[in-house]
This record gives sequence, structure tokens and C-alpha cells, in this order.
Amino acid sequence: MNEPQPVNEIPDDGDALRVRAVLPAPHDAVWDFVTQPGWFINDGEWREHRIETPSPGRHIVIDPVYGEFVFDDVEVVPLGRYVSRGAHTGGDTAAPATITSFELAPAGGGTRLTITETGFSGLGLGEADTRAAIDANVAAWVRELALAARRLDGAA
Repeated sequence: MNEPQPVNEIPDDGDALRVRAVLPAPHDAVWDFVTQPGWFINDGEWREHRIETPSPGRHIVIDPVYGEFVFDDVEVVPLGRYVSRGAHTGGDTAAPATITSFELAPAGGGTRLTITETGFSGLGLGEADTRAAIDANVAAWVRELALAARRLDGAA
């Protein structure tokens, strides 16, 4: 497995980030994993969540540490691309949110997962705080890619 690269592939973008890794699992296993609402809400260690789906395409994820998140499916292209809009809102879906895209592609004996998160400029932060939020999320995604690799290692 290639280790996730701890860099933002689009570092000059003031609204978005992009990280990627090759995960040691077949395409369908990676798809099943990344389409679990809120799989990435943790501290780099797997944690179970309570998930409610009050309507098709809307998911409420309740994390025992960080609380409630709302995710809306934006685009679902089976086995290829999953895009969701999500926010740590406490249920207030009108709150600013980012949009995250998970794109899958075959890569040798595994699956390349590319994560692009956009919408930071709409969070109402100043330029320095927006940059800090992007940098913090890059570090978080690198941690979550490593978690995904551990969870998927040996998936058949």
C-alpha cells in the first residue's frame, strides 16, 4: 500500500483541498467503506456511530465524542464517485458546510481514493482562519486515509 501523502495537492486554492492514497482493497470494498456516512468522524481510530436516515439521501451521524453531523448526498455514481454536503451542525442544516467528493479508481492491486473537499471560503472565516481550516482538514484526511487503509487491509 502507498502511504497517504500528507500534502494538499492544490495548496494555493483558498477554497479546497485534495489528498489521495492507494488503499489495499478491491474497488467494491472501498466503495462500501467510503459510502458509510461519517466513516471519517473520529480521531484516526475507528469508532462506531449512530446513523439515522430520515429521508433518502439525508444522513444524521451521531458521534459519541463530537456530536451530530448532517450529510446530504449530492451525487452518487456507483463504484466511482460519491459526493456529500456535510456539516457539524447540531441538526441545523442551514449552517455553512463543505462538500466532499470521494473518487475511486483502480490502482494495481488496490484502489486509489481521491478526496476533494470544497467550500471553505463560504464558512464565513477570514483568510487566515480559512487557510488554517484547510490545513487542519488536510491533516485530518491524511489520518483518515491511514485509518481506511488499516480497516480495509485484507478485504476480499
